[in-house]
Amino acid sequence: MKKLFIAIMIVSLASSFLFAAGQQEGSKEKVVFKLATIYAPDHPVSIGLDNLAKTVAIESNGRLEIQHFPASQLGSEPSIHEGLRNYTVDMAVMGISEVGKRYAPVLVFDAPFIFRDADHMLKAFSSETGKRLWSEFELKTDIKMLSPIYYGTRILTTTKPVPNVATLKGMKIRVPDQPNSVDTWKALGATPTPMNLGEVYLSLQTGVVDGQENPLATIISSKFHEVCKFFNMTYHSVQSVPLFISTNSYNKLDDELKGILNRAIEKDVKAITETIKQYESSELQNLSKQGITLVEVDRQGFIDAAQPVVRAGEASWGKGVYQTLQNIQ
Repeated sequence: MKKLFIAIMIVSLASSFLFAAGQQEGSKEKVVFKLATIYAPDHPVSIGLDNLAKTVAIESNGRLEIQHFPASQLGSEPSIHEGLRNYTVDMAVMGISEVGKRYAPVLVFDAPFIFRDADHMLKAFSSETGKRLWSEFELKTDIKMLSPIYYGTRILTTTKPVPNVATLKGMKIRVPDQPNSVDTWKALGATPTPMNLGEVYLSLQTGVVDGQENPLATIISSKFHEVCKFFNMTYHSVQSVPLFISTNSYNKLDDELKGILNRAIEKDVKAITETIKQYESSELQNLSKQGITLVEVDRQGFIDAAQPVVRAGEASWGKGVYQTLQNIQ
């Protein structure tokens, strides 16, 4: 009887060991994520995300695979956003105005004239106020903000010069289909015309719109400089397009893979910001040699005209939040 009991215990311990080993082995299964963006393959954001995918594949020995789908292959920004929510997309780079549809307080990061430059914007994300807003966003949406990406400083390109707000009155300006953009350009006196990025070139070429506003990297990669010869230096938005992941997908990662992903973000995603900063500096010089007219504007006039948008926005993001982020040094 004693021998039988010992035999049963040995079998039981062996089974427990095999079960634990099986669990450990199961945790080493491969994870495949779909990463969606709307940007052209040669855009700095796309290149940086390709580098991210390569880094995590190497560092994880193939256990984490990020499949990058650029150029709206998985749909427009609203479609990608919905994909994150219904788990058909795992990761995405999206504009603040898009994700702000789900949690309005983060729209402050996309408010007009809030940041001086890219470094100011990055400090705002990592500030106490910034961390609080993105933590609340995650709780509300089940989408995690992994890292800000400097998308560029937006300027206005048009078919005629716009040195001041008065000149802009009545001009049809293509904007993203986002409340912040529509409200801002309406306040500035333009006729905002929402449309998808892929429709803009032909609309400029055929006169459907008189101008558009984007950062230089997007303007050049989309070839808008071929049909808009006046670059009006409004600098109205220092813009971020953060990298997001659904919490459902993030929770599939064990601690090892989370560490690998976070380190890759530090290396490859943050490098996008530096690339775009350098690109903007050098490209402005190149444009002036290509028949592009760089128009200095009465920027204070633009800032003053946009203040009603800021005051109205405080109902969503809270009184004093704009000023708190704007004052960060």
